[in-house]
Amino acid sequence: MSDRAAQPRVPAPRLALIGLGGAVLAMVIWLAVTYWTDLSVVGDDVTDALWVLPFTIGLHLFQLFLSAVAWRGLLPFVPTAAPLYRLRIIREGIDSLLPVAQMGGELVGARLLTRHAVPAAVAGASVIVDVTLEVLSQLAFLILGLFALLALSGAGHLADWLGTIALAALGGGLLLLAQRLGLLRLLEFLVDRIGAQFPGLSAMSLSGLHGAAHDIYCRRAAVLRAFGLHLFAWCLGTLETWLALSALGAPASLAQALVIESLGMAARSVGFAIPGALTVQEGGFALAAAAVGLPHEAGLALSLIKRARELAVGLAGLLLARRAGAWHTTKPQRQTAF
Repeated sequence: MSDRAAQPRVPAPRLALIGLGGAVLAMVIWLAVTYWTDLSVVGDDVTDALWVLPFTIGLHLFQLFLSAVAWRGLLPFVPTAAPLYRLRIIREGIDSLLPVAQMGGELVGARLLTRHAVPAAVAGASVIVDVTLEVLSQLAFLILGLFALLALSGAGHLADWLGTIALAALGGGLLLLAQRLGLLRLLEFLVDRIGAQFPGLSAMSLSGLHGAAHDIYCRRAAVLRAFGLHLFAWCLGTLETWLALSALGAPASLAQALVIESLGMAARSVGFAIPGALTVQEGGFALAAAAVGLPHEAGLALSLIKRARELAVGLAGLLLARRAGAWHTTKPQRQTAF
């Protein structure tokens, strides 16, 4: 046995904790530098508001259920929602807590979906279309938030968010354009070539991915329903923001909560390449709160409440992933029907 083969492998969850710890340290340093005089006040506010956490967790789990129903509707048959709900929580946990640029959860979700008698191409295509619709629905939600911002404070604060708006629109447009121009065919080709050269690295064949995605897009009623469900899920996040701000002693109207939620989550999405969008989300919510006349400390505290909820749901997702054997790719898995 070679020395390389004898070296112990670090489990994925341990790597996740190492990466998350480094990211949290970076966030703490950034917060200390940016809001040094306000950290103690923010910490006290967050501690006093932790009673709202069970409500925000329950609301977010319902949002994920709506997202699972949207994903279910994209499949060419009608499975039960329970397995997809579990997979959706797994996707959330991996994207939130692992250093995988918020895309590893989608890859794991597609692979685990194949264990339920779903062809690999169909599973991969359903996740790609689902993510695309989620991005586009978030763009629609951002537009709703901008209309609310204009109604509340006029165009004065709009210029501060033009960069975020442009990046969000560009991301959604490029995602659709790339699929239209044959990105999925290229992905099929690359995966097949890798599988031919290195069989041990090929987790599943993606032959037929482009055709499967095209078939899903052709089912326009299902696509529109999925888009609507994702948009409704984004809008429910306004209630989380409204509840959390009330618990923090900074009550806001539903219109203000809509602005803060839409702009803050847009900022988080722009920072997708950073694990958990650490510091990007915090800055986004602080600026969004200031845009509607609330103290930026309230936006920062709101982001930390969301982090606590994210940690709770994310850990549940990682536990489900471990139970499903998401980290073990070499052993064949028994397929089960929905």
